[in-house]
Amino acid sequence: MAKLTGTDYIFSVARVRSVEKYMLSHERAERMIDAKTAEDSIRILEECNYGYENEAVNPDDFEKLLTEEHKKSYDFIMSIAPELSYFRMFLYPYDYHNLKVLMKAEYLGIDATDLLVDTGTINIKVLKNSLNERDFLPLTENMGKALNEIIDAFPKLNDPQIIDIILDKYCYDEMYKSAEDTGSQFIVDYVRMLIDTINIKTYVRLKRMDKSWDFFSKVFIKGGNISEQTFISNYNETLEKFAEQISGYGFKEAFLEGAQYLEETGLFAVFEKLLDNKLIQFIKDAKFVSFGIDPLAAYLIAKDNEIKIARIIMAGKLAGISPELIRERLRETYV
Repeated sequence: MAKLTGTDYIFSVARVRSVEKYMLSHERAERMIDAKTAEDSIRILEECNYGYENEAVNPDDFEKLLTEEHKKSYDFIMSIAPELSYFRMFLYPYDYHNLKVLMKAEYLGIDATDLLVDTGTINIKVLKNSLNERDFLPLTENMGKALNEIIDAFPKLNDPQIIDIILDKYCYDEMYKSAEDTGSQFIVDYVRMLIDTINIKTYVRLKRMDKSWDFFSKVFIKGGNISEQTFISNYNETLEKFAEQISGYGFKEAFLEGAQYLEETGLFAVFEKLLDNKLIQFIKDAKFVSFGIDPLAAYLIAKDNEIKIARIIMAGKLAGISPELIRERLRETYV
């Protein structure tokens, strides 16, 4: 296939712009939070074209609704994108999530079927069969390498955490390589920033658990902008000093605000939210781009964020959590 140019995406970008107006805006999210009932909140999602016409949704089934919306979003992009393979990378985390579930279920002898998600690039039946037969050819090269490493390491360590560590390492390595293949600096920069946020969250969690720097080194994910040495050399310093070290990467203010909340409450929710908001702020630049792959990628990332927001609100409404507490955890919206 000839190399695509930005103008090859003109039709696709126009289609994305036509559906962005239906996305969950900050105003709509606020209405969901303030709605009298969970049924009223679901109706606002229906304004955003969630679900199917004339099909009533029980609020207790909101997870099914969100899963369907996730699939619809990817199906939409796949129906308009000139090159489909560039977008598979955004589904890899779901494949790797399923592999974590299946490997832990196998080693721990448990049934974790309910935790599997049907939104990855590889059918769940294929994943199960590959693991049962120890035939990894239907999977990607990185997935096969990760599984072989787990099969070698787990019997020696007998620690389920090693499954997460190995699969995360190969997942984001695969995402990063795929991002480079797109030729989009926007997507590459996004993935590098995503990896930074994951490493920062891990860094703070492990410090609070009094885990040593060498353990952090084992779980550090390569490919981000912030080097492993930056984390390690500041491992015994205060969070305030570490914030200064990452100020050049744009995380200082969010980090300090989140760290303060964490110190006062012991809860990670706001800390994680503030870092996630940095990613949404980054992709908003794509709203002003008229050509190329960037607006399509930004739409997919924004839909993932939107679904996360909808889940926080619906789960909070059904659990009877106060509007103030729900707002505290609410991510920034794309539109």
